[in-house]
Amino acid sequence: MKSSRIISAALFGVALSSQAFAGIVVDGNLADWGIVRGSTSWVPSAGTHYTVEDAKGNGSYYLSPGWGGQAYDAEAMYARIEGSSLFIALATGHNPRTLNNPAGNSFGAGDFAIDFGKNGSYELGINVKYATSYRNGAYTFEAFGVEGGVYKNASWNYGLWDTAGNHNLANPDKTHPTSLNGGVKIGDAHLAYTTTAATGYGISQSDPHYFYEMSLDLGLLRQAGWDGSAFNIQWTENCANDSIIVDPGKYVPEPGSLALLGIGLFGMLGLRRRARTN
Repeated sequence: MKSSRIISAALFGVALSSQAFAGIVVDGNLADWGIVRGSTSWVPSAGTHYTVEDAKGNGSYYLSPGWGGQAYDAEAMYARIEGSSLFIALATGHNPRTLNNPAGNSFGAGDFAIDFGKNGSYELGINVKYATSYRNGAYTFEAFGVEGGVYKNASWNYGLWDTAGNHNLANPDKTHPTSLNGGVKIGDAHLAYTTTAATGYGISQSDPHYFYEMSLDLGLLRQAGWDGSAFNIQWTENCANDSIIVDPGKYVPEPGSLALLGIGLFGMLGLRRRARTN
């Protein structure tokens, strides 16, 4: 009985350490990332990896890799690893409830793509179901997948543009995957996003903005083949008018977690030695 308590206490200590570092609440509010209304900067608090691409202008303008405007603009993307979780956040001018109707020149929200090899392969995807119609006060969504589902061996749809930025449906740029069309579901992310426009952010304070926020267990990344090295996270809309990528860096276990894990392993080793002498 005493032996089992030692093992449980050691392992429970590791779990507590992982949670103690978490300072982000996944609710679509990026204030806990250091992004506050009234600031013209998208720079987050220390310890966060980020990419900022705040474009400004009236009407349609080049966003890279395609043309769009505020309605298809990706402003900033953030990533950080805390404890045993990967946290991701996105600020964009694209409303997640934009209908996906290419015939009407309207394109829905894309999914989050993760590339472990940083070679454009994007093995893992986090699904955000895009809307296809709105009738009688209710949305209809795409057929594929589960909202917030995490998929390994991902296969992707692509946007309107080739690698040179030309409109080319026959040969799209495959380094900017848009939405999942296949894969093996291995778990779920904790996902939140806003669908009501917020102003007072970025270079142009009157521009409307929407925010995504999520967390997922690092174990899901390992299931998909991650070896702990640096990787890329990418997001774009289904047209791929504006693509944004962030690299959260190489994973380094928290010192507290390593120490408690060592205590746990030491306790288990002691129990094993004791068992041999009985």
